Amino acid sequence: MPNSQEDAVKGGDAQRAHTVALAHAAISSMMEHGLPPSPDFFAIWYDYHAGTTNTLRRLIDTYLTNRRAITEEVMHQIHERFFDTQRESAALMEAAERLRQATDQVVSLVAAASGDTSRYGDALNAFRGNLTDTSDLGRALAGLIAQTQEMARRSALLGAQLDASSHLIIGLQAQLQEALTEANTDPLTNLPNRRAIEALAALRQQEMAVAGRPFSVAVVDVDHFKSINDTWGHPVGDAVLRRIAATLAGQLKDPQACGRFGGEEFVVLLPGLESEAAARVADGLRQAVAAQQYSVRATGGVVGPVTLSAGIATRLPGEAWSALVARADSALYRAKQDGRNRVVQHLPTSLAA
Repeated sequence: MPNSQEDAVKGGDAQRAHTVALAHAAISSMMEHGLPPSPDFFAIWYDYHAGTTNTLRRLIDTYLTNRRAITEEVMHQIHERFFDTQRESAALMEAAERLRQATDQVVSLVAAASGDTSRYGDALNAFRGNLTDTSDLGRALAGLIAQTQEMARRSALLGAQLDASSHLIIGLQAQLQEALTEANTDPLTNLPNRRAIEALAALRQQEMAVAGRPFSVAVVDVDHFKSINDTWGHPVGDAVLRRIAATLAGQLKDPQACGRFGGEEFVVLLPGLESEAAARVADGLRQAVAAQQYSVRATGGVVGPVTLSAGIATRLPGEAWSALVARADSALYRAKQDGRNRVVQHLPTSLAA
């Protein structure tokens, strides 16, 4: 066999082995945590062991590191967050359902393989027991040969089926990722849209709560943006927003932690930071935007100065996302009242006194 064909066969064998290993790891994880072998839970653990979704892996690792129980309720929440909440487009729903069917098929294949292995083990034990009766050894050996041939046939069939399933899953993952990206990206700025940033906020809040760390949020608004649109027109206003979005994302360690909330308003997630530290980060964003030169390419006209105002709030124990954003928005309103181009923190009454 030419080397290229040998390499292709070896590659296929390695891919099958990898797929089977991931499937077994997913099932083992469900058994380890006392979870029923449902397709939803299998999809989560398969993704975790494959390392496909970094945020999902970090969340589960947070539970494992802090020795928190991974219950069925936790798994349902994770599945809803990563596999259900962003299914608003038809393409996304179709890709997610086809991926679910593919993972169901892998569960069935692995379960069938486990049953075949068990039956073959029974056949070996039976043959070993018949070794003491030499008069019937020929028939026992013939039976074992038949069982071995059947096991080999089933193993080859399983390998082919898993190979096909792995190719299907890889293709579906790419399709699903494309649909997810489109459904969660603001088309003007390429930042996460409101739905995406709220989903990420829920994840970060949970991570910080499990780790016992603070979670802050900044609501950021472009000062006098209406006058930019009125003076220069909406195409220029859109270009300014794109420039600001790129500046904000470029200043953050996690560019995905900044999203467009609507209009000229952005939200920045600041996990692990108390109010003072969060305010310093937000002020750095404000300075970075103010330092930019905004000009109209066609005419050379200067748009500006362009500045930001921001409101900061740090999550209180048990506080809902909507309440947290409302407090940050209240601080933003004070920043506007106090003259704009500044960062204001919202402190609870007991802390502000």
